[in-house]
Amino acid sequence: MSAAHRTKGGQAPFAATVTMMSVVAILVVGQTFVTIPLMPQLGRAWDVPQESATWTTSAFAIAYACGSLASGPLSDRFGRRTLLVSCVAAMALATALVPLAPDLTWGAALRALQGAVAGSFVPMSYAYLGERVPADRLPLALTTVNCASGATVVIGQVEGQLIGAAFGWRAVFLVSAPLLAVGAVAIRRVMLPDPPRRARGRGAAAGAGPGVLVSSRLLPLFVVTLPLVGSLTTIYSAVQLYGPGELVGDPGAMLALRASALPAMVVAVLLAPVLGRVAPLRRAAVSLVVAAAGLAAAAPTGDSIVGLGAALFVFVLAISTVGPAVVQAIGASAGAARATAIAVYGFVLNLGAGAGAQLPLALGDLPTVALVTAALIALCVALVAHAGRAARRHARTPAAAPPAAHRRPAPEHADER
Repeated sequence: MSAAHRTKGGQAPFAATVTMMSVVAILVVGQTFVTIPLMPQLGRAWDVPQESATWTTSAFAIAYACGSLASGPLSDRFGRRTLLVSCVAAMALATALVPLAPDLTWGAALRALQGAVAGSFVPMSYAYLGERVPADRLPLALTTVNCASGATVVIGQVEGQLIGAAFGWRAVFLVSAPLLAVGAVAIRRVMLPDPPRRARGRGAAAGAGPGVLVSSRLLPLFVVTLPLVGSLTTIYSAVQLYGPGELVGDPGAMLALRASALPAMVVAVLLAPVLGRVAPLRRAAVSLVVAAAGLAAAAPTGDSIVGLGAALFVFVLAISTVGPAVVQAIGASAGAARATAIAVYGFVLNLGAGAGAQLPLALGDLPTVALVTAALIALCVALVAHAGRAARRHARTPAAAPPAAHRRPAPEHADER
């Protein structure tokens, strides 16, 4: 990170910034998951099977991924604050339009619009924190916002279930829209003004070097990113579709199951300072092993709601600690291309969320979904190990000599030194 960004005058107020980013992340990212508990209502309203209603989740997540990928160039052109304020304000408008959808086609299209304008938030909030927060406090800032985003897997579903049960599915979006509008105002008030465009141009130039994105240090980490949110979307969609009858048929039991994962998010935040002492890739590998074990344990629980809840608690806790570790490792390996790498991370993360909603339909029952997803997560451990080896090789490689045109000529005589 450039020294200019580390000057006292350029530092953001830490508590206000991290709090605002975390709250708005919950509002924005939570929209990915609000339709999971609404699938029965959406199916009845649009006269389609509830399995088809999973496209409302996938359409949002896939469009969100594309918006994430575009966020790097857009923020370099218009500035971090301008982009984030505009996107969250546009998302408030798009959210207010979703209740007008008369069928699944329009519903999926409007959900895609929501996702497209929301996609910039997480990656560019990470980029802003990287520029405006002191280096010694950056891990805490990133972990807090990351865990707030991860908690939306539960919070979004609880919001959808409670509001949808009380007032109908349309009310979920009519309540969310004004909250997003308030979030846009909060972003504008708390974030520091964007630097002049000329300064942003220099930052963009400094961030060049996209070839590193396909290196053996980064490419495996992008693949690992796929199941971070995708596995959460997969397992909770599978529980909604194929869970035990007394669970799926009891809104109170389903709400309790979803809410039981929230303490896992809190524990992940509390453990962050301790876990931060472990090397990022080692931390990611161990957490992935635990997450795979938690999912595997969910397969044989049968009709035991308590057993399923315990397995999901372990899984959610573990997967919540993987994200910060992967983000930290990507930032360390990307070097000057950090902002671009984080944008790609956001793209892949949400692409996985969209694909995750469809996987249960292909597998057909909860135990199979749990075991297949656990196997995929276990394979990611090998990718993390490969990225770690590549990073160590890169660290041992001597820096290349400067081009001859920029090299100082060697003196011909000792007295010229």
